[in-house]
Amino acid sequence: MDSRKAERLKLIQQALQDQNAIHLREMAALLDVSEMTLRRDLAHFTDHVRLLGGYITRVGNEVGDYRVADQDTRHVEEKRRIGKLAAQLVQSGDTVFFDCGTTSPFVIDFIPDQLEFTAVCSSLNVLLKLQNKPNCHIVLCGGTFHRKNQVFESSAESSILDSVRLTWAFVTAAGVSQAFGVTCFNFNEVEVKQKVIRQAQQRVLLADFSKFDTVRTAHFATLEDFQYVISDKKIPRSYTESILASGAQLLV
Repeated sequence: MDSRKAERLKLIQQALQDQNAIHLREMAALLDVSEMTLRRDLAHFTDHVRLLGGYITRVGNEVGDYRVADQDTRHVEEKRRIGKLAAQLVQSGDTVFFDCGTTSPFVIDFIPDQLEFTAVCSSLNVLLKLQNKPNCHIVLCGGTFHRKNQVFESSAESSILDSVRLTWAFVTAAGVSQAFGVTCFNFNEVEVKQKVIRQAQQRVLLADFSKFDTVRTAHFATLEDFQYVISDKKIPRSYTESILASGAQLLV
């Protein structure tokens, strides 16, 4: 193995210390090589890492890593549609919060590279996407890194967000219920979600059809807290009616 390949393997292993899997495209961008070059490298690294479903994982963690990859690729077409609709809202000079989760990266994908904007985020998967946008100024709410949901949590986040005025807050959810509100899996996400909902001029809920009529552990908002809901055409009709009745705009 030549020295350049050895160095790339070292950097890949370092990246995988903080997460179970990383997408091939994102790792290629971090290493500043083409995806084809990285694929060729991985063919020589099979004792250490391997490519699984478009994600680079550590050897020996295939079961757990595949579960992560499966979560990221679930309802991809719906998430891509949501991302495209949300990205059209962002204008030059806007300050935008991108929530954690697997839908937010699709929003970033559809923002034109030439657009100048400020992005605020608190999760690793979103940060990796934003660093590919050459005209984006990034504000990261740092702190303790939670591997499970790739979120940075810190008591200092509140002061960081206090000093930022958000044009848009793109907020994700794991569950949306008319009776029990908008929920997520992890309590360490709640404070930031609630903070950006209070701070943002425009509050946008991103949720594909599978999130509706679902309740997760941690409650952080109600449907009425959002001025926009972006979903897909499979959203239950009862929710379409209640969203429109609340005065919010529904984009599908």
